[in-house]
Parts: sequence; C-alpha cells; structure tokens
Amino acid sequence: GDRYDDDVRRMSVVLFLLGDGLVTIPGVLYSGSVAVLKLCDVRRILNVDYSTSLVLTVFVIGATGALYAILGGLKAVAVSDTINGIGLLIVGITVPLLGLALLGGDVISGIGIITTNHPEKLNAIGSASDPTPFGTVFTGMVFANLFYWCSNQYVIQRTLAARSFAEGQKGVLLSGYFKVLVPFFMMIPGVIAYHLYGPNLGSIDLAYPQLVKDTLPVWALGFFLAVLLGAVFSSFNSLINSAATMLTLDVIQPLTKATLSDKALVSIAKVCSVGIAVISLGIAPLLQYAPEGLWQIIRIFTGFYNIPIIAVVLVGMLTTHVPAVAVKLAIAFHIIAYGLLQFVFKDAVDLHFLHLYAILFAAEIGLLLLVGQWRPRQVRVIVQTAPVDMTPWR
Repeated sequence: GDRYDDDVRRMSVVLFLLGDGLVTIPGVLYSGSVAVLKLCDVRRILNVDYSTSLVLTVFVIGATGALYAILGGLKAVAVSDTINGIGLLIVGITVPLLGLALLGGDVISGIGIITTNHPEKLNAIGSASDPTPFGTVFTGMVFANLFYWCSNQYVIQRTLAARSFAEGQKGVLLSGYFKVLVPFFMMIPGVIAYHLYGPNLGSIDLAYPQLVKDTLPVWALGFFLAVLLGAVFSSFNSLINSAATMLTLDVIQPLTKATLSDKALVSIAKVCSVGIAVISLGIAPLLQYAPEGLWQIIRIFTGFYNIPIIAVVLVGMLTTHVPAVAVKLAIAFHIIAYGLLQFVFKDAVDLHFLHLYAILFAAEIGLLLLVGQWRPRQVRVIVQTAPVDMTPWR
C-alpha cells in the first residue's frame, strides 16, 4: 500500500486468497486425509467406498482445524508448529531408515539395492517428458521458489511475527538448514516405495502412507498419526489465519472507511476464516482426480499468482519510479497470458508450465520497467517506524 497504492494491495490479496482457498488449503486437507485413510483403514471401519471415506475424513480434519485456527490465532499456530516440527524431524529420519531396512534386511543393504537396482530413480536429471524436467530448475523453478519462500504471506508471517529482527533472521536460517534435509525425508522414501511396491501402487499420493504403514511398528503408528495430524492442522491453520488476516486488514477494513477496534477486526477475521474453510472443504476431495499427483496440480494453479507477485515485489524493492498502474497491467497480463498458454493453447505452445513461469516473469519485469520509464511515479519519502528491535543478528 505504501509503495504502490491500496488497489494494488487489494489485487495482491485477492490473488493470494484465490490461490489459498482454491488450491493450497484444499491440497493440505486432501494430503492429510489420504494419509489418515491409508493408516486408519477408514473405508473398512465405516464400510463405505474410497470417495465417501475421503469426503468424511476431509470434513472431520477440516472442521477440527478450522476451530483450532479461529479460536487459537497465530500464537497457537506458532506454538504447535514448534512441537510438530520436532515430531516431524523424528518421523522424517525414522521412516527412510526403516524403509531401507525393510527393503534390504538392514540399512546398508537397502542402500545397496536402491543404488544398484533401478539406479535411474536416483537420477535428478530427468527427461523432457518427466513431470518436472531438469531444465526447469534454471528457469521457472527459481522464481517459484523465490515467491514461495520470500513473498508468500502464509510462510513469511512467522518471520514477520518475530519478537525482533535478529530472532526472525535466526528462524529463517534454521528453516534453511531443515530444507536441505528434504531429499532424505521425501525423495528417498519415494524411491524405496518404488522398489517395494513397483509402479502398480495406484495414486502416487499413496506411496508415503503405505511405506509408513509397512515400516513403523503398530505402537509407533499412533505417534506418527498424531504428528501427521498436527502438521496438517498446523499448515491448515496457518493458511486460514493468513487468508483471514489479509482479507480483514487489506480488503474489508479499508472498504469500511472507518477505524475498527481490534475486537471488531478479530470478529470479522473469524467469520472470514469460516467462509474460507467451507470453500476449501468443498474443493479438497476433488483433488483425488489430479492426473499427475497433488503437488503437480498445486504448482500448475499457483502459477496464476506466484510469478506476478514476485515480479512486483522485486521491482518495488529495487526501484522507486515504477507506478501502481504498471503493477495492475502486469497482473492482468499475467492472468490472461498464463491462462491462455497453459489451458487454451497448451498443445500448440507445448511448453512446460515452469518454462512459462520464466518467460512471463521476464515479460512482466519488462512491462513494469517500461511503464515506469513512460509514466514514472513521483517519489515520496516513506517514514517507517518498527514496533520491534531492528538490530540484526551479528
């Protein structure tokens, strides 16, 4: 709002809300529900088909998580994240080790099997026909990750809520170290699952839950389920809290033309949380029909808003003359161009969506700078006062 104008703020918030409500929050609910279905055998207990059991599980998890977010707020999210993070680290280390032992009799033999049998599964440089071709690492993947980790309000709200600048820096760096463990936590279990079950498992979203069920002892499944549900609630709550915050502070409050009390804002945010949760509950079960798995469908639809947001943020940080009208043109251009290229003319264009990310990013940066040269914004001094200690961590 300070750098561009309130209309740009509202446009950005609407993009985030559409992405969170239609894709990300339903994705969190769906992934957690699939794991719970696999581990608890809900179909057999309730004697219903898979789709019905999925809908029921999504509803129970979503309703519980929504109450948690509405009543607990961001503090509840932060505290639960810390506790669940410890549990996820324990499970993340245990499952691949037990999976290797199940595959080969012991961990060392298991490593030998995955490195000698089907070694192509360990090759990160995939072909052009793979869901994520290796070349995309150098094009759209850069900007997708830059958006997610550096400008996605759902992620950075934890840093923005830090009690000081130094504490925020520590949290970001610690998260970075954990990110390095992702190949061991997520990719290796997938390779193990392929060796154990072959290509006939059904949905690829079932690979990890099946591996957990086969490796962890019965008494440990309860611990895993608690950690899993905790992680689902944590992500779900964070997204609900983030969406409700943006909708309340950046859309509803400015439109009221009045100064609302904190109590009134909290009440509005709770109503918004309920609405967002209900929409997400309706969409989540539909993700079972995603042809290339959950993660791929999330990334494809995130493309409607992640690239213009990171382009606008970077230009806003690095320049002072680009006006708000340029941002509005860039956002409108991206939504129309990405929609046409990805869904209408996909066969004719035949470009991976991550390559589209990079092309559109370059086009939007060019558009923003061009409009900035044509109709430069009047630079005004913005005096910012921080409510926390801004001394950096040495």
